[in-house]
Amino acid sequence: MTSIVEQTEILGDIAAKTIAEMFGIPILGRSQTIENSSIETDKRFLVSIYYTGTVYGEYMLAMDEATAAQIICQDEIDDENRSQIREEICDAMAETLNTIVGEAIVRLQQSYAKLTITAPRIYFGEIRYPKFKTGRTTISTAAGDIECHFCLDLMRLDLATSYQEAMGTLIDVNAKLKEAYRHLAEQQAQLVLTEKMASVGILASGVAHEINNPLFFVDANLNTLSEYIAVVDSILALYEKLCVSLQDSDGHWVSELDSIRKENQEQDIEFVMQDTKQLLCETREGITRIKNIVQGLRDFSQMDRGGFAEADLNVIAENSCALVAGRFSKNCKVELQLGTLPRLVCNAAEIGQVIASVLINAAQAINDEGTVVIRSCSTASDIILTAEDTGNGIATEHIDHIFEPFYTTREEGDGAGLGLSIAYGIIQKHNGSISVSSTQGVGTKVTIRLPICNQPADLPCVSS
Repeated sequence: MTSIVEQTEILGDIAAKTIAEMFGIPILGRSQTIENSSIETDKRFLVSIYYTGTVYGEYMLAMDEATAAQIICQDEIDDENRSQIREEICDAMAETLNTIVGEAIVRLQQSYAKLTITAPRIYFGEIRYPKFKTGRTTISTAAGDIECHFCLDLMRLDLATSYQEAMGTLIDVNAKLKEAYRHLAEQQAQLVLTEKMASVGILASGVAHEINNPLFFVDANLNTLSEYIAVVDSILALYEKLCVSLQDSDGHWVSELDSIRKENQEQDIEFVMQDTKQLLCETREGITRIKNIVQGLRDFSQMDRGGFAEADLNVIAENSCALVAGRFSKNCKVELQLGTLPRLVCNAAEIGQVIASVLINAAQAINDEGTVVIRSCSTASDIILTAEDTGNGIATEHIDHIFEPFYTTREEGDGAGLGLSIAYGIIQKHNGSISVSSTQGVGTKVTIRLPICNQPADLPCVSS
């Protein structure tokens, strides 16, 4: 049975020969092999292959990144070419180590049977290793030093004992996983509640703004109506005097009539009456808007009370738009292009929270002037809702992370980065999907797909 030192020397000899043949690099020598308690190296480019079977271990080459670049005949690495050269280094060194290990593992199998190897693994930077006995020898080349590491860990061959230990470990791990899952479920529920409270705070601000708008012109209209009523009262008083004068028939009615005509002209009673009718229409409109906003807020606040039930996605979208309208600048236009949809089985409040989160993100992406278009349509199996804005867009490097909890590109304190993460969870709960496409400087499009037949098995399927 060969020792770690012997196998390391075999690895070093094969590596030196293979590197010289593949790359034409002059080999200047090889150091004496030493045995360590673990892999120890200050090199920052490592390529390794694990092997397993009756024993477990690893073959590794470690070198400086500049040495690897020179071996494959590349120029010096800088910030501009680093990515390309690293790819070429990884490909070349992975193939090289495959060749080296293919020959070295034959020698090892003479002592340990039934060995299998993995694909090469590449590392840049410092890594830490467990305490496995390791041999090391260094090859000196014209391009720089290359360290060869060989790791060997004897495995227990008592299968019965190993099986019992493995089962015990699995049982312990399973118990820990169950506890971790329970803890994660509690945290998720808490996060949903936290985000809901944050959303309620944002919506409350928006609702206050939206309610203030109709209240402002209702209040202004009522003040103007009061003034108009005073004008009408003064005209009516003059008409009363005219009636008295006509009853007396003493000729004073002529002067009274002149006074009425003069007052009529000064007060422009015809305009007053027309404007009064317009003020009443605007006031009724303001009252209607306030009712709709309050109803929308009431619907949103009923989170999880009704669970899954039939709902109209267009109505949910309209309510969400009304609730977050205050988040958009006055120069931002929100368009609703809603198609005819079948009824959807869903938790209406949760879907409303998803749409509200998407709209709030759109509002934050539009600095001053822009457009948000909400569209809905359906297929034989799905209802599709899209929200497309003309905001700043999302950088490519951020797209893959936007649904991650606590991930945000905003300034600290401007949101916890949970909105889209919770939205993703809600859509997953509804067996649907949510995706984002974006171009910086152009805008962002969010697509939500929800299956029409989405309710639990004990409810009848809704068909389109």
